Amino acid sequence: MSDAENIRKELRLLIRELGLLNHNCLNSGMTLTQTHVLSYLRQNGITSFTELQIQLDIDKASLSRILKGFAQKQLLSFGSDDSDKRVKSIVISPLGITAIEMAENKANSYITSMLKQNHEALSTSVIDSLKKLRISALRNTLLLNKQRLILQPLPNNYQKSAIELLLRVFCSEQNIPSELIPIEDNLHPLWWCARVGEDILGVVVSWMDNSAWHWGRFAVERGVRGLGIGKQLATHSLQDAFSQGAHEIFIEARDATVYIIGSLGGRVIGDPIDFFGEPVTPMLLERDAFRQDLPSTCESLSVSPSE
Repeated sequence: MSDAENIRKELRLLIRELGLLNHNCLNSGMTLTQTHVLSYLRQNGITSFTELQIQLDIDKASLSRILKGFAQKQLLSFGSDDSDKRVKSIVISPLGITAIEMAENKANSYITSMLKQNHEALSTSVIDSLKKLRISALRNTLLLNKQRLILQPLPNNYQKSAIELLLRVFCSEQNIPSELIPIEDNLHPLWWCARVGEDILGVVVSWMDNSAWHWGRFAVERGVRGLGIGKQLATHSLQDAFSQGAHEIFIEARDATVYIIGSLGGRVIGDPIDFFGEPVTPMLLERDAFRQDLPSTCESLSVSPSE
Protein backbone atom coordinates (compact mmCIF):
# COMPACT_ATOMS: atom_id res chain seq x y z
CA MET A 1 0.00 0.00 0.00
CA SER A 2 1.05 3.59 -0.56
CA ASP A 3 1.82 5.97 2.31
CA ALA A 4 -1.53 7.66 1.77
CA GLU A 5 -3.37 4.35 1.97
CA ASN A 6 -1.50 3.32 5.11
CA ILE A 7 -2.23 6.64 6.83
CA ARG A 8 -5.90 6.46 5.86
CA LYS A 9 -6.14 2.90 7.15
CA GLU A 10 -4.50 3.70 10.49
CA LEU A 11 -6.65 6.78 10.99
CA ARG A 12 -9.82 4.89 10.11
CA LEU A 13 -9.05 2.07 12.53
CA LEU A 14 -7.85 4.44 15.25
CA ILE A 15 -11.08 6.44 15.04
CA ARG A 16 -13.05 3.20 15.33
CA GLU A 17 -11.04 1.81 18.26
CA LEU A 18 -11.25 5.08 20.17
CA GLY A 19 -15.01 5.04 19.83
CA LEU A 20 -15.10 8.42 18.12
CA LEU A 21 -18.02 7.34 15.95
CA ASN A 22 -20.49 6.77 18.77
CA HIS A 23 -22.50 9.11 20.98
CA ASN A 24 -20.16 8.74 23.95
CA CYS A 25 -16.87 9.88 22.45
CA LEU A 26 -13.96 8.82 24.69
CA ASN A 27 -16.47 8.27 27.53
CA SER A 28 -17.16 12.01 27.49
CA GLY A 29 -20.94 11.73 27.34
CA MET A 30 -20.97 13.73 24.09
CA THR A 31 -20.48 13.13 20.42
CA LEU A 32 -17.22 14.21 18.83
CA THR A 33 -18.94 17.10 17.06
CA GLN A 34 -20.57 18.32 20.28
CA THR A 35 -17.23 18.39 22.10
CA HIS A 36 -15.69 20.37 19.24
CA VAL A 37 -18.46 22.97 19.42
CA LEU A 38 -18.20 23.54 23.17
CA SER A 39 -14.40 23.43 23.16
CA TYR A 40 -14.25 26.07 20.42
CA LEU A 41 -16.73 28.33 22.19
CA ARG A 42 -14.82 28.07 25.46
CA GLN A 43 -11.52 29.03 23.82
CA ASN A 44 -12.85 31.65 21.42
CA GLY A 45 -15.34 33.51 23.59
CA ILE A 46 -18.18 35.29 21.78
CA THR A 47 -18.37 33.63 18.37
CA SER A 48 -20.56 34.26 15.36
CA PHE A 49 -22.59 31.41 13.91
CA THR A 50 -20.79 31.88 10.60
CA GLU A 51 -17.32 31.66 12.13
CA LEU A 52 -18.27 28.54 14.07
CA GLN A 53 -19.70 26.91 10.96
CA ILE A 54 -16.68 27.78 8.81
CA GLN A 55 -14.00 26.85 11.34
CA LEU A 56 -15.56 23.53 12.35
CA ASP A 57 -16.73 22.79 8.79
CA ILE A 58 -20.20 21.69 9.90
CA ASP A 59 -23.25 22.13 7.70
CA LYS A 60 -25.61 24.83 8.91
CA ALA A 61 -28.54 22.53 9.64
CA SER A 62 -26.49 20.16 11.81
CA LEU A 63 -24.82 23.02 13.67
CA SER A 64 -28.17 24.69 14.31
CA ARG A 65 -29.54 21.46 15.82
CA ILE A 66 -26.51 21.08 18.09
CA LEU A 67 -26.68 24.69 19.25
CA LYS A 68 -30.42 24.48 19.86
CA GLY A 69 -29.93 21.37 21.98
CA PHE A 70 -27.17 23.03 23.99
CA ALA A 71 -29.30 26.14 24.48
CA GLN A 72 -32.15 24.01 25.83
CA LYS A 73 -29.70 22.57 28.37
CA GLN A 74 -28.51 26.13 29.16
CA LEU A 75 -24.97 25.30 28.03
CA LEU A 76 -24.86 28.40 25.82
CA SER A 77 -26.86 31.47 24.89
CA PHE A 78 -27.52 33.42 21.71
CA GLY A 79 -27.07 37.11 21.05
CA SER A 80 -26.53 39.53 18.20
CA ASP A 81 -23.63 41.71 17.11
CA ASP A 82 -23.97 45.32 18.28
CA SER A 83 -22.77 46.57 14.89
CA ASP A 84 -24.93 44.21 12.81
CA LYS A 85 -28.09 42.74 14.32
CA ARG A 86 -28.25 40.17 11.51
CA VAL A 87 -25.12 38.42 12.82
CA LYS A 88 -26.00 35.71 15.33
CA SER A 89 -23.45 35.26 18.12
CA ILE A 90 -23.05 32.39 20.56
CA VAL A 91 -21.63 32.51 24.09
CA ILE A 92 -20.84 29.47 26.20
CA SER A 93 -22.39 29.57 29.68
CA PRO A 94 -20.81 28.57 33.01
CA LEU A 95 -22.79 25.32 32.75
CA GLY A 96 -21.33 24.80 29.28
CA ILE A 97 -17.79 25.34 30.56
CA THR A 98 -18.41 22.82 33.34
CA ALA A 99 -19.84 20.34 30.83
CA ILE A 100 -16.86 20.51 28.46
CA GLU A 101 -14.38 20.33 31.34
CA MET A 102 -16.09 17.20 32.69
CA ALA A 103 -16.11 15.70 29.19
CA GLU A 104 -12.42 16.45 28.72
CA ASN A 105 -11.52 14.97 32.11
CA LYS A 106 -13.29 11.74 31.20
CA ALA A 107 -11.60 11.69 27.79
CA ASN A 108 -8.20 12.33 29.38
CA SER A 109 -8.74 9.42 31.77
CA TYR A 110 -9.64 7.18 28.84
CA ILE A 111 -6.51 8.15 26.88
CA THR A 112 -4.31 7.87 29.98
CA SER A 113 -5.51 4.33 30.66
CA MET A 114 -4.80 3.45 27.04
CA LEU A 115 -1.26 4.85 27.17
CA LYS A 116 -0.25 3.74 30.66
CA GLN A 117 1.53 0.62 29.42
CA ASN A 118 3.49 2.53 26.80
CA HIS A 119 6.87 4.13 27.37
CA GLU A 120 6.82 7.91 27.82
CA ALA A 121 9.11 8.33 24.80
CA LEU A 122 6.51 6.56 22.65
CA SER A 123 3.79 8.95 23.81
CA THR A 124 6.02 11.92 22.98
CA SER A 125 6.70 10.48 19.54
CA VAL A 126 2.98 9.97 18.91
CA ILE A 127 2.17 13.53 19.98
CA ASP A 128 4.88 14.97 17.75
CA SER A 129 3.78 12.90 14.76
CA LEU A 130 0.11 13.78 15.23
CA LYS A 131 0.94 17.49 15.44
CA LYS A 132 2.98 17.35 12.24
CA LEU A 133 0.17 15.50 10.50
CA ARG A 134 -2.38 18.04 11.75
CA ILE A 135 -0.31 21.01 10.55
CA SER A 136 0.09 19.35 7.16
CA ALA A 137 -3.67 18.87 7.00
CA LEU A 138 -4.20 22.48 8.04
CA ARG A 139 -1.83 23.70 5.34
CA ASN A 140 -3.73 21.69 2.74
CA THR A 141 -7.04 23.02 4.07
CA LEU A 142 -5.84 26.61 3.68
CA LEU A 143 -4.89 25.93 0.08
CA LEU A 144 -8.45 24.76 -0.56
CA ASN A 145 -10.38 27.10 1.74
CA LYS A 146 -8.64 30.41 2.44
CA GLN A 147 -11.86 31.70 4.00
CA ARG A 148 -10.85 30.04 7.28
CA LEU A 149 -7.96 32.47 7.82
CA ILE A 150 -8.93 35.23 10.26
CA LEU A 151 -6.86 38.40 10.70
CA GLN A 152 -7.68 40.31 13.88
CA PRO A 153 -6.36 42.11 16.95
CA LEU A 154 -5.01 39.41 19.24
CA PRO A 155 -7.79 38.35 21.65
CA ASN A 156 -6.81 38.01 25.30
CA ASN A 157 -7.76 34.33 25.30
CA TYR A 158 -5.17 33.62 22.58
CA GLN A 159 -2.24 35.49 24.15
CA LYS A 160 -0.68 32.34 25.58
CA SER A 161 -0.70 30.66 22.16
CA ALA A 162 0.80 33.78 20.59
CA ILE A 163 3.66 33.86 23.10
CA GLU A 164 4.32 30.17 22.51
CA LEU A 165 4.58 30.86 18.77
CA LEU A 166 6.99 33.75 19.36
CA LEU A 167 9.18 31.58 21.57
CA ARG A 168 9.28 28.80 18.96
CA VAL A 169 10.25 31.17 16.18
CA PHE A 170 12.59 33.60 17.91
CA CYS A 171 14.14 31.43 20.60
CA SER A 172 14.17 27.93 19.09
CA GLU A 173 14.75 28.90 15.45
CA GLN A 174 16.74 32.14 15.74
CA ASN A 175 18.44 31.71 19.14
CA ILE A 176 17.16 35.04 20.44
CA PRO A 177 16.95 35.17 24.26
CA SER A 178 13.40 34.86 25.56
CA GLU A 179 13.78 37.95 27.75
CA LEU A 180 13.93 40.09 24.59
CA ILE A 181 10.51 38.94 23.39
CA PRO A 182 8.05 40.84 25.66
CA ILE A 183 6.99 44.43 24.97
CA GLU A 184 6.60 46.59 28.06
CA ASP A 185 3.08 47.84 28.77
CA ASN A 186 4.28 51.45 28.95
CA LEU A 187 5.08 51.21 25.22
CA HIS A 188 1.36 50.68 24.51
CA PRO A 189 1.71 47.53 22.40
CA LEU A 190 -0.95 46.64 19.85
CA TRP A 191 -0.97 42.96 18.90
CA TRP A 192 -2.48 41.27 15.85
CA CYS A 193 -2.73 37.65 14.84
CA ALA A 194 -3.52 35.35 11.95
CA ARG A 195 -5.75 32.58 13.22
CA VAL A 196 -7.44 29.45 11.92
CA GLY A 197 -9.84 27.98 14.43
CA GLU A 198 -7.95 27.69 17.70
CA ASP A 199 -4.52 27.80 16.02
CA ILE A 200 -2.48 31.01 16.08
CA LEU A 201 -0.50 30.87 12.82
CA GLY A 202 1.01 34.34 12.86
CA VAL A 203 1.55 37.23 15.25
CA VAL A 204 2.94 40.77 15.14
CA VAL A 205 2.97 43.84 17.37
CA SER A 206 3.39 47.59 17.08
CA TRP A 207 4.40 49.91 19.90
CA MET A 208 5.25 53.53 20.68
CA ASP A 209 8.75 54.54 21.78
CA ASN A 210 9.46 58.26 22.26
CA SER A 211 6.40 59.11 20.15
CA ALA A 212 7.68 56.95 17.26
CA TRP A 213 5.72 53.96 15.98
CA HIS A 214 7.56 50.64 15.72
CA TRP A 215 6.47 47.29 14.28
CA GLY A 216 8.00 43.88 14.93
CA ARG A 217 7.93 40.51 16.70
CA PHE A 218 6.67 39.27 13.33
CA ALA A 219 6.35 35.48 13.32
CA VAL A 220 4.56 32.84 11.26
CA GLU A 221 4.22 29.16 12.16
CA ARG A 222 6.88 27.17 10.31
CA GLY A 223 4.48 24.60 8.88
CA VAL A 224 2.32 27.15 7.05
CA ARG A 225 4.97 29.45 5.65
CA GLY A 226 4.88 30.11 1.93
CA LEU A 227 1.09 30.51 1.79
CA GLY A 228 1.11 34.31 1.95
CA ILE A 229 -0.11 34.44 5.55
CA GLY A 230 2.79 36.66 6.59
CA LYS A 231 2.10 39.30 3.96
CA GLN A 232 -1.61 39.27 4.72
CA LEU A 233 -0.94 39.72 8.44
CA ALA A 234 1.61 42.46 7.77
CA THR A 235 -0.79 44.31 5.48
CA HIS A 236 -3.68 44.03 7.91
CA SER A 237 -1.71 45.11 10.98
CA LEU A 238 0.03 48.03 9.27
CA GLN A 239 -3.24 49.21 7.79
CA ASP A 240 -4.74 49.14 11.27
CA ALA A 241 -1.76 51.00 12.77
CA PHE A 242 -2.04 53.76 10.18
CA SER A 243 -5.78 54.01 10.79
CA GLN A 244 -5.01 54.56 14.49
CA GLY A 245 -2.84 57.59 13.83
CA ALA A 246 0.59 56.42 12.73
CA HIS A 247 2.22 58.56 10.03
CA GLU A 248 5.39 56.51 9.74
CA ILE A 249 6.47 53.20 11.22
CA PHE A 250 10.02 52.06 11.95
CA ILE A 251 10.83 48.40 11.35
CA GLU A 252 13.95 46.30 11.91
CA ALA A 253 13.45 43.49 9.44
CA ARG A 254 14.92 40.08 8.80
CA ASP A 255 15.64 39.32 5.14
CA ALA A 256 12.24 37.73 4.44
CA THR A 257 10.47 40.64 6.11
CA VAL A 258 12.50 43.16 4.09
CA TYR A 259 10.90 41.75 0.96
CA ILE A 260 7.38 41.92 2.43
CA ILE A 261 7.72 45.46 3.77
CA GLY A 262 9.35 46.60 0.55
CA SER A 263 6.42 45.25 -1.45
CA LEU A 264 4.10 47.31 0.78
CA GLY A 265 5.96 50.55 0.11
CA GLY A 266 8.63 50.47 2.80
CA ARG A 267 12.20 51.62 2.19
CA VAL A 268 15.57 50.76 3.68
CA ILE A 269 17.02 53.59 5.78
CA GLY A 270 20.30 52.08 6.93
CA ASP A 271 22.80 49.27 6.65
CA PRO A 272 21.95 45.81 7.99
CA ILE A 273 23.28 44.99 11.45
CA ASP A 274 24.01 41.61 12.98
CA PHE A 275 21.42 40.47 15.49
CA PHE A 276 22.20 37.09 17.05
CA GLY A 277 23.88 35.78 13.94
CA GLU A 278 21.49 37.09 11.29
CA PRO A 279 21.16 40.53 9.69
CA VAL A 280 18.32 42.91 10.45
CA THR A 281 17.71 45.88 8.19
CA PRO A 282 16.28 49.21 9.41
CA MET A 283 13.28 50.22 7.33
CA LEU A 284 10.68 52.97 7.30
CA LEU A 285 7.12 52.71 6.04
CA GLU A 286 5.23 55.98 5.58
CA ARG A 287 1.47 56.19 5.43
CA ASP A 288 1.44 57.99 2.08
CA ALA A 289 3.66 55.29 0.55
CA PHE A 290 1.77 52.34 2.03
CA ARG A 291 0.31 50.02 -0.59
CA GLN A 292 -2.57 48.66 1.40
CA ASP A 293 -4.44 46.43 -1.01
CA LEU A 294 -5.27 43.49 1.22
CA PRO A 295 -5.24 40.19 -0.67
CA SER A 296 -8.73 38.93 -1.37
CA THR A 297 -7.81 35.43 -0.19
CA CYS A 298 -8.22 36.12 3.51
CA GLU A 299 -11.04 36.85 5.90
CA SER A 300 -11.01 39.71 8.36
CA LEU A 301 -12.67 39.35 11.74
CA SER A 302 -16.01 40.49 10.38
CA VAL A 303 -17.96 37.71 8.73
CA SER A 304 -21.11 37.62 6.68
CA PRO A 305 -24.43 37.29 8.47
CA SER A 306 -25.75 33.80 8.98
CA GLU A 307 -28.92 32.65 7.35
